[in-house]
Amino acid sequence: MKEGTRNLLVGLFVIMSFTVLGILMVWFGETPSWLGQSEWVLRISCVHELGGIDEGCPVLLNGVQIGRVRSIEFENPERPGQGVIIVTNIKKQYSVPQGSYAKIYGATLGIGMGHIDVVVGADMDAKPLDKELAEICGEMHSIMGELVSKELVESVERTTTHIGNLAGAAEPVAENLAKLLEQRSVADVSRPDAAEHGVTANVATMIERIDTLAANINEVLGDENIQQDVKSVVGDLKSATEELRETVSLWNTETRKVSDNVNSGIDDTRGDLRRSFVTLNEVLENLDEASRNVAQVMSGVAAG
Repeated sequence: MKEGTRNLLVGLFVIMSFTVLGILMVWFGETPSWLGQSEWVLRISCVHELGGIDEGCPVLLNGVQIGRVRSIEFENPERPGQGVIIVTNIKKQYSVPQGSYAKIYGATLGIGMGHIDVVVGADMDAKPLDKELAEICGEMHSIMGELVSKELVESVERTTTHIGNLAGAAEPVAENLAKLLEQRSVADVSRPDAAEHGVTANVATMIERIDTLAANINEVLGDENIQQDVKSVVGDLKSATEELRETVSLWNTETRKVSDNVNSGIDDTRGDLRRSFVTLNEVLENLDEASRNVAQVMSGVAAG
């Protein structure tokens, strides 16, 4: 390659490099002041606890990027606690209404770059700020803080408090449940001084007793003599049941017969009484007639 051609290529490469560097400087807000004649300065004051904002961070108005952060400086270098001022370069074609303020968002979780949102005040028809001495107030905000509302945080705090209270209230229940389920044998509970030491029957004791009872029942029912006796008792019970059934049937039959006889006797007695009353009436009528006759005789005797 000839020296002239090489020098030409090197020159083109240098020119392209400076061009790309200039473009990057414009993109990232690193242009020197002599290249920023098409921008005006907006100062954001009253900022405390600034973090996550560096030179070159974008400045947005209603979501539109209108400029970048140029520098950050103290309001009073002798008293840093008074806060800082963020100096921004705003593009000449944009203006900021009076009464606006800035929300400053740092890098989320320390990743990426922070940004500044210029929020327009309630008066939408306010005049634009004077670009010569433009200054607004700003305050730090957190994207995570806005995503997680205060009500949600309070709700989580209340829930955590309730869970803690529930855990505190459940502790005695857990202790009692542990005592109820701990291993206690029948021998330990049956000791004379068991009650004095707080050793009482629990689930383990009950299970042991049920197991012992089941074992005894199996042992008893497993004896052939007892099985034979049980069979005999069942047979006797069956026979007694049959006899009782026959007795009850006979009792019903005899009761029905006695009832029929009693009813017949009552009917016969009622007829006899009716006949007796008829006869008695006849006798009384005869006596009445006889009395009259005697009265007549006595009257005749009295008359001589």
